Amino acid sequence: MRIKIRGTEDRTGGLQIQPIRDILEERGHETAKDGMEGDLCIHFTRTDEKGYSVAKAGRDVYISWHTRPEAFRALGKALEHAGKEKWREENKGTQGNTGLMFDCSRNGVLKVEAVKEMIRQAALMGLNWLLLYTEDTYEVEGYPCFGALRGRYTKEEIRECDAYAAQFGIEMIPCIQTLAHLRTALRWPAMEKYRDDADILLAEEERTYRLIDAMLASVKDMYRSKRIHLGMDEAFYLGYGNYRRIHGEVKQGELIRRHLDRVMEICEKYGLEPMIWSDMFFVTPGGGDYYNVPADYEWSDSEKPDRRVTLVYWDYEGHDEDRYTRMATLHKKLTDQVCFAGGAWIWNGLAPNYAQAMDATKKAFLGLEDTGVTDSFCTLWLDNGAETPMRAGLPMAAFYSRCAYGESTDPEEMESWFKMLCGESYQDMLLFDRLDHIPGTGVYNEGFANPSKQIFYQDPLTGVFDGQYAGTGLDVYYAETAKLLKKAQKRAGKLEKMFRYYRLLASIDAGKCELGVKIRSAYLSGDRDTLARIADKEMPDLRKKVQKMHTLREQMWQEEFKPNGYEVMDVRMAGVEIRLKSARRRILDYLDGKIPSLPELEEERLPYFTNEEGKNASGKCNLWENIVSAANICGV
Repeated sequence: MRIKIRGTEDRTGGLQIQPIRDILEERGHETAKDGMEGDLCIHFTRTDEKGYSVAKAGRDVYISWHTRPEAFRALGKALEHAGKEKWREENKGTQGNTGLMFDCSRNGVLKVEAVKEMIRQAALMGLNWLLLYTEDTYEVEGYPCFGALRGRYTKEEIRECDAYAAQFGIEMIPCIQTLAHLRTALRWPAMEKYRDDADILLAEEERTYRLIDAMLASVKDMYRSKRIHLGMDEAFYLGYGNYRRIHGEVKQGELIRRHLDRVMEICEKYGLEPMIWSDMFFVTPGGGDYYNVPADYEWSDSEKPDRRVTLVYWDYEGHDEDRYTRMATLHKKLTDQVCFAGGAWIWNGLAPNYAQAMDATKKAFLGLEDTGVTDSFCTLWLDNGAETPMRAGLPMAAFYSRCAYGESTDPEEMESWFKMLCGESYQDMLLFDRLDHIPGTGVYNEGFANPSKQIFYQDPLTGVFDGQYAGTGLDVYYAETAKLLKKAQKRAGKLEKMFRYYRLLASIDAGKCELGVKIRSAYLSGDRDTLARIADKEMPDLRKKVQKMHTLREQMWQEEFKPNGYEVMDVRMAGVEIRLKSARRRILDYLDGKIPSLPELEEERLPYFTNEEGKNASGKCNLWENIVSAANICGV
């Protein structure tokens, strides 16, 4: 479709033609040149009134907008309803700032072009913040080990992304760590003097604050935003390592307050406006549980953070509106500046957990409605190695944006909206949820079960989860899921590889979920024919599927992320292939009489998860090293 654009450049206060052209071309449209007519003519007019309106009459579309993200969201609406003769929509806009946070620290560092793609998506969703979560994946002058071999961003790369985002009216905000979650930086011997423990910086040491000064100087030089997210979450063992050896025992709440005060001084030096994750101010009064603080709790003055800092209340799990209301009210006791962070749930293994994410997001917006907490962003974490593709988070990003704008999340409306955004069927992508949302996991998979990862990685001869899923019918369930995904794959557009990838995962899990149990049963009963059939047919077939899935994952990784970090995925997937090969060889050696027995098959298989009655119950196990073997991998 050829589209004529009117009302850009200086006539409307900064809406430029190039970002509009980028969005249109990405969706197969072209902008009409001067003197040419268009199939559609879009007229942009800036107004002083918050929100936007879109009105279509024939070939003409009239868009009134107040902020640039509203203008781009309205453009998306015009594209979504371009086929209608007459159509109109008005929206009062969001209550506060809204955005997306992309994890670029769990091995997957988004390429510059991938960041720009997400900027365009965020713009069409009408969002005005974009945060890159970079623990040690950015340059810090004077500290060469910081982010070494991790695919860290250069200053030029961040500046390029930042300038691009600004064209869309999107503020890019650095999201770093200045206390914990710095394991990959602190692993280097040269960084040992900065360690409290393997993950946490050594507080109240001058060299630590020189490092943090260098961090903040670096991000100040890369981003135009004055806002900065300093992290400081989940420092559960703060003060218990080298700090205790040097300084003795300390109250953790007071220590984190003093550390924050020092970092705040550095922020003031660079004119930065900090925000931090709030959990470390809640864990102790909650008895170790962030979300368990009583509504009437009062903090002592020595435990309260500087009121100038914005506290980010993060909650990805709640299905009770009252929980969000209570937590927001408690945050307001500490500061008037509170931001909420929800989650897309693409960090729970190989596949996304959409059902959990959607209900938690809905409940969050309802629970926060009258609390005065209006700023928010949706996090796209990539825990344990970025196994789920980042683009798998787009359905949840779209869902979040509609909640932020007070719009319906009705499936039909989501289908139309998402088709415009990504060129894919929303309902088809929701099929990925089936991989972990298996029967027995509840309405929303609120226990965060991730069987697709457990089954895929577990060993064929010493399967940690053999006792968990045997006889549960998952072989039939995953086979049906593979069929559904095969049909969806035929309808897919640019994300066809992702549909093929998840179809293969479902097919592999259908074969692997009972594989170890069948091998053991045949061995113990002396059924040599079944053992031979498994070794000659089933295991080679599974290995071929794993090889295809492995190839697809590499292709998708290299499209989204820098090459650094893929070596971990490579090792993990190659491990599945090679264990199918070597396990097959052991079975054949036994059948050929080369070895007298297979002792690894003689031990009883136990369920990994059980409920209060001692019966099997699906659960979350997301660390690869705890899935692939019962043997020791990551420790001494």
